[in-house]
Amino acid sequence: MTAAPTFTDPEATGWGRVPGLPDDCFRHDGLITKHPFRAIALAGLRPRPGELLWDLGTGAGSIAVEWCRTDATCRAVGVERDADRLARARENASALTLPGQIEFAAGESAEIIASLPDPQAVFIGGGLTATLLAACAERLPSGGRLVCHGVTIEAETVLAEAHRERGGELMRVGVETADRIGRLRGWKPSRSVVAWTWSKP
Repeated sequence: MTAAPTFTDPEATGWGRVPGLPDDCFRHDGLITKHPFRAIALAGLRPRPGELLWDLGTGAGSIAVEWCRTDATCRAVGVERDADRLARARENASALTLPGQIEFAAGESAEIIASLPDPQAVFIGGGLTATLLAACAERLPSGGRLVCHGVTIEAETVLAEAHRERGGELMRVGVETADRIGRLRGWKPSRSVVAWTWSKP
């Protein structure tokens, strides 16, 4: 687990507004959407001023934070069932976004979304099921954006079927970073992410 962030930047004057903050800007337990994949997700979510994002399975809250940093009027709701992760997400939101931009809800996404206001965009990063995906698609307005990331075979299966039925863009993304191998350097691969991006007609 990382320590609490050592700096605050709620007005995005230090790191700027472009998505892809370094992972160590966030307090997390290792389950965080890593910064290259976060930048890809935000490209698909296309935040616009005044819009609301649902960040389902928010984890460290990194997607919600990056969404809100793009514009001071953007808002997000992060849903997370793990109490420790939810506490860290709140700390990250406090350090990196303006007061009131992000709200959090504890529990299962499928049970909570019925009580949430309609979003303009949805990110599903954890707890993906075909039922949850369909419910989110139903709640989006025309032109709304849905981005889902999966790292498991089960999630990949759901996303492949969603792509077959609904279209959109489906891609598998792998990233390798330079790392030490004794006195030399080599490439260390991260876990590949299957990403599905869809805009509601």
